[in-house]
Order: sequence, then structure tokens, then C-alpha cells
Amino acid sequence: MLHTYPRRRTRRLAACAALALGVGLLSVGPTSPTADAATVATPAKPRFDRDGDGRSDRVYRSAATGELRISLSKTGTSAPFAIGADDLDGTIATEVLPADNLWGTDAPELLTLRSDGTLRLHATKSPTATDAGLVWQGNGWHIYNKVLAPGDLTKDGRQDLLARTPSGTLYLYAGRGTVYNGGPFATRVKVGEGWQAYDQLVGTNDLNGDAIADVVARTPKGDLYYYQGTGSATVPFKTRVRIGGGWNAYTQIIGADDLNGDGRADLLARTHSGVFYRYLSTGNGTFGARTYYGGGGQNLSYYLGQGGVPAYGKHGLFVVDRAGTAFEYGTLSDGTFTARKQKGAAGEYAYRWGTSSVHAMNMNDRATLLTANNAGLWGDEGYQVSSNPAFRDYAARISIGDVTGDGPTDVIGLDSWGTLFLHPGVKYETPTRVGAAVKIATGWKTDLLVGTGDVTGDGRPDLVSRYDGRLYVHPGTGSATTPFAPRVLIGAGWAGYAYLAAPGDMNGDGRADLVAVTEGGDVYRYPATGLSGTATFGPRVKVATGWKYDHIS
Repeated sequence: MLHTYPRRRTRRLAACAALALGVGLLSVGPTSPTADAATVATPAKPRFDRDGDGRSDRVYRSAATGELRISLSKTGTSAPFAIGADDLDGTIATEVLPADNLWGTDAPELLTLRSDGTLRLHATKSPTATDAGLVWQGNGWHIYNKVLAPGDLTKDGRQDLLARTPSGTLYLYAGRGTVYNGGPFATRVKVGEGWQAYDQLVGTNDLNGDAIADVVARTPKGDLYYYQGTGSATVPFKTRVRIGGGWNAYTQIIGADDLNGDGRADLLARTHSGVFYRYLSTGNGTFGARTYYGGGGQNLSYYLGQGGVPAYGKHGLFVVDRAGTAFEYGTLSDGTFTARKQKGAAGEYAYRWGTSSVHAMNMNDRATLLTANNAGLWGDEGYQVSSNPAFRDYAARISIGDVTGDGPTDVIGLDSWGTLFLHPGVKYETPTRVGAAVKIATGWKTDLLVGTGDVTGDGRPDLVSRYDGRLYVHPGTGSATTPFAPRVLIGAGWAGYAYLAAPGDMNGDGRADLVAVTEGGDVYRYPATGLSGTATFGPRVKVATGWKYDHIS
């Protein structure tokens, strides 16, 4: 059950906007479907108009710094976007969602979703900041792997939400127009099954001019489908219509609202190289030929309205050279690394062999450095994660996010005999601390265990292991007692790599990729595909040379 907590605030927020970076479309033109004929355009209200010019603004996160920024369409300027008093750089929110008219006011509002499953409603302070306090807070949203705000689905003038579970069940949360006596949303209504078939769910606003929000959805193989809104709270969509194939040429498909002033919502799509293209709606569930909209998308790790499950918690690698000097490599969204930056003083990590880079444990979008010693496990900011000395003796110490499905980040330990232990994160503590070890598996034969994050694309963190030259994925289940399903063979021939490491999402599609480094220092990226078995990763791509390091994580 999701718990809600309304909170009174008098100040309002001109909140959340968007990005002033131009964007464009690819030449994977959609094929013609048989959809309903276009109706007379009735312009839908822009979902993210923070500067009052009648156009949606853009919000995005910098891949290099992790900072959340807003681009205002009225002035064409961008600025840092501050969310509340405790997220001034926007690194805590995993998703930013438009929320107009949820509080029953005319002022624009904003929803943010956090990694612990907290959904928060913020009021407006200015176009580039929300009020310091909260209007409302709800817990328990970590049960979903995708939450989206498509616009008004029920034709009552209020923003609605859709939420999908990892198993593919889709729920509608209809907006109520007040936060009191139950919160801003009505009781959820189950509206579909099988939605796990899509790796991108895009809330588009109104594509056909009938004043009802619509949705488009993409499969991992690249087929894009149109779901026309009906206005019903129980059956919100008509039967899907295939728009076309080839849309897997894009790492993100984005609901951008009306881009050309014709009253219909349009799409943006980003290529693997960071080029944006624009697809203008024709009004019947199809789109015109793509047109170039801009570049620079490789510098973004998140874009407001994107259809993919956001990658969160780790964006790069931590390395230590033979002299004990540490460096960090950040990732961009085109499959490449930023220039390395030194971490600490020269030689500082010469004797800290128990240190590794893992998924964020501070509930922000930055990786945590964990160090094990006789006193337990420590985070890189000097806080103690656990006083259990067993961490010193583990062959592998891994944090990949919320393994058990209850919100906090967990830690996995593997001992030398192949026994796997879970240290569950303690709720309501930031930075995260972990509890006593729980044995979850035995007999794990592996010479290398990697906490990759979400490889399969279902929103749950996974493990990757290597044994006898074969690579396996251990899909996450979200269960506290059996958090990983039986391993699935990815393929053979992996013995030639000295290191396998988890950089997070390197190409901007929301799935966690894998990096492999040879004894000679050649670095290869294996992109996660969202498929399974031998197709789990795509063909390798060489991204660097000369990596002569003694530690990579």
C-alpha cells in the first residue's frame, strides 16, 4: 500500500522546466498505421510551462556533473534547477514529472520520484526552483519500474499518472485536484498487463487534438506503438496501433509536447551519437519525416519526458594505478568516457585494496566508494555503513541498488567458499547503513562477480558473473529471500579479460552496460540490449587503450 502525507504550504512554485538545447530526429521513419482520423485540434495545455509563455520548457541532467538544469523557452537560457531544500543540485530525484492542477491551484506544480520510492509534490517558487517545503509526500512507489505523467487521461483537466510494475502490470492514478483526504491521486486502477514488453513508455500529452493524453511505447527490437487515449479512467486506451519499426536506432524517445504550434504533441528522439531529431504529429497517430533538431545529447544522462527507465546511482569507473594513485572516469551518453580526474592525493590508495566503487548509497546520483577494514565497511565521506568485520574477508563486496524491493540500497557479499550474503539497507537512513548478513545462496562458482545494475531493463538490479571463461547474468527478482533468479548463460570466450567492471549506463538507453579490459589495457564496451541469453549484450566496441591499472570498479 502507498502511504500519503499532505503538507500545507502557501508559497507556490513556478517550477520545473526544460532544456534550451536543440534536438532532432532520425531517419528511421515510422511506417503508416491504420489509426483513427485526426480530429480538429484542441490544443492541450503544455505540461511543463514554467515561464508562462505557453510552451513546455526542458529539464535535463548533465552527464558530466550530475547537475539538474532547466532551459526556459521564453528566454532561451538555462540555469540550475533546485528542488526543495535538500536537493539543490537535483541529484536526488530519479524522475521529474509535470504535475499541473494536482493541488487545486492555477500555479504549476512538480512531482519528483526518489530512489527509495518516495513521490513528492512541490509548489512553485520561481521558474528555476521549487518551494523549500513539500505539498505532499507518498511512499511505496519503488514497486514500480516506470512512472510517467502523460497528461490528462480522464478528461477532467487534471494531470494523471501511469505506473508499471516490473512484471508488466499497468496502473492509472487519476488526479483529484486536492492533496487533502487521501492525497492528490485517486485509488489506483489496474488498466493493463503485458507492458513489460516495452523498454520505452512515453507519455506524450495529446497527439491527435482530442484533448486527451496519449502514449507511445517501444519494444527492445524497435517497434513503436500508439495508444490513443479514450478519456476513461478504467479503459484509458484504444487498441494499440503499430507506428513502425527501426526506433531502436534511438537511445531515448521523448514526449516533448507541441513543438510547432499546431495544437498537437510531438516527439523528440536521440541517437546513440547524441543527435536529436523532431517528429511532428500528423494528428492520427503517425508522424511526419524526421527533421534535425540539434546535438549535444551525449552530454545528458536524463531528459524530462524520456521513455526509458532512468539509469541512476553510478556513472563511471574508479581506477587505481600501480603507484596507488586513484582516478575517476565519468561516462557520457554516447558510449565514451570523460577525461580521467585524479581522486585524492598521489599514492593515497596504495594500501587501500578493500576499496571499490559501487551504486550510490547516499540517495543521490553519484557512486559511493566503499572501503572494508577490521572495523567494518565505510563510505567515502567517512560514515560507517556497517560495523561487521566480515566485509574485510569477502571476495567481492557489491552494492547495486535496492535488491530486496523495499527501497533502501543493499550490499551483497561473496565469500571464498561461494556463499552469497545479503546485507539489507536500513530504511529511513541517509546515508544508507546495512543490517546483519542474511545467507541467500551457496555454491556460487565464480572467479569474478560484477554488480552491473539493471542489465535486463526491468528496473531491478542484476549481477553478472564469470566462471571458466563463461559469462552469466543473475536477474534480480525483488525478493528479500531469493533476490536473484537462476543464472542465465550469456556466452563463452570471456577468459581473456583481466577486468570486468560496471560503469552504469554508457549509451543513454537506461540499461546498465559492461566494460571489459584486456591484460594489454584495451577497453571494450558491451552495451546491454534489453534482450536475454546470448543477446544480453550487443557486439563489443573498443573505447580506450592503455589502461594499465591494478584496480578497476
